[in-house]
Amino acid sequence: MLAQELVLAHETIEDATDYESVVNAIQLEWIEQALHDTSKASIRRRRLPAQQAVWLVIWMGLQRNKSIKEVCSSLDLALQPKPQDAWSRVAPSVLTDSRRRLDEAPLA
Repeated sequence: MLAQELVLAHETIEDATDYESVVNAIQLEWIEQALHDTSKASIRRRRLPAQQAVWLVIWMGLQRNKSIKEVCSSLDLALQPKPQDAWSRVAPSVLTDSRRRLDEAPLA
């Protein structure tokens, strides 16, 4: 079910700059269900929550020619709250740690 939508999404964004059609094609319930089924949902507050990590992995698959940093910048996922309630860019190590923590199971 999700695989067909991802193929369609990849065709949609290959040369596009507007990702809204892809976000609309992927139901949020699928992401929540994938995290729930694999016990990967974020219980504590993380710098990059599990839901955002799933989107990161999906977009990395759709935009293989871009780095993690570039994908996050295009999705505005690269923002995290600081203790002072200010926003700043997430360090690349946070993105890598988040992807590693998520594992491939939710997307398999």
